[in-house]
Amino acid sequence: MIASIFISTIVIIFVFGVIYVLLNRGKYETRVGFFAVIIIYFINEITYFISFNLSAENFFNTPFALIIWYISIITRNISIGMFASMHNFELNKDSRVRYLPTLIYIFIGGIILSLLFVPDSFIVIQKDFEYFYLFNHVGLLTSIILFNFCIILFSWVIQIKGYHNFADKKLGKFNYIVILLFSLNIILYSLYLITLNTYFKLLHSIVYLISIGFFLVVIIKKPNLFAVITNKIYDLIIFHKSGILLYSFNFQTREEVDESLLKGSILIGISHILANLTNVEAQVTHIKMKNRAVVFNFNTKLGFATLLIAKHRNKILESAVNKFMQDFSKINEEYLLNLDRLIDVSKFKNAYKLVIKNFSHYLTDV
Repeated sequence: MIASIFISTIVIIFVFGVIYVLLNRGKYETRVGFFAVIIIYFINEITYFISFNLSAENFFNTPFALIIWYISIITRNISIGMFASMHNFELNKDSRVRYLPTLIYIFIGGIILSLLFVPDSFIVIQKDFEYFYLFNHVGLLTSIILFNFCIILFSWVIQIKGYHNFADKKLGKFNYIVILLFSLNIILYSLYLITLNTYFKLLHSIVYLISIGFFLVVIIKKPNLFAVITNKIYDLIIFHKSGILLYSFNFQTREEVDESLLKGSILIGISHILANLTNVEAQVTHIKMKNRAVVFNFNTKLGFATLLIAKHRNKILESAVNKFMQDFSKINEEYLLNLDRLIDVSKFKNAYKLVIKNFSHYLTDV
């Protein structure tokens, strides 16, 4: 009875979340690869929770219930390992040891998988209307507990050290709550495996549903979750081919500025490109800077270029710059085509609303 309530609840939450995201898909942007990983993660999550609760129901025969229990353990390890790895990769994009935690998870997970299929790994006990699974292999239980401990330890170390990398500090605070619920959930699950106490199982399922519900709230309230978790953009600068600065916006201060902060070789490089703007095809290109990524896009017909300075370069930023260029070209085409020697840069103040339209996800909360 309780299992059916939990399963029904998780299905309702997931269905609601999927419908909401589909109806509001215009608000969401994410990398295709990252989105695919998210889908796989959630499939594992729902498979785990359903199999975990079903495996206790005695309306299945013992061998079939044991298979369901095995599925719950495998999908559980995969899901928490994926979550911890995604968390690590997003907060440690520039770390030289960013792959180390994931390699440790894979190593311990491999041990668990090999021990899981040792004959008679569990003793199935039927009590009242439930099945309980007593570990018959101490090494298997120890490996699972070690795996869970490493997940919690690394997640907190990475969260604390990587908090400054969050472009959106409110999102970073949300993430602290997510990690707290994530850790509590793992602890309750581990206690249940050790003690087989029904109360720990019940608390684990309740905290699990709360965690998923909270994550859904974060997705609804913070649609930039998958686009800008740790990315940050600093400046958007628009140049005319004559070298005149048409418009500049600083995302950290959220202010329009009259001067570009670019100096040295990068400015010389831009000037060279602008001087030869009529000889190149319109496209997105990149300029390398130390600790910065630059997306450079130019329009040869109208004779202007847009430069975006960000922390990381990705397809989402390139797409946003493209859309900004299209909008800017459309509303300023007539003026740009009929420029005389005197350029009134105040005419390009209309770019502000285009910045808000195309880069709203990156307007960080300090």
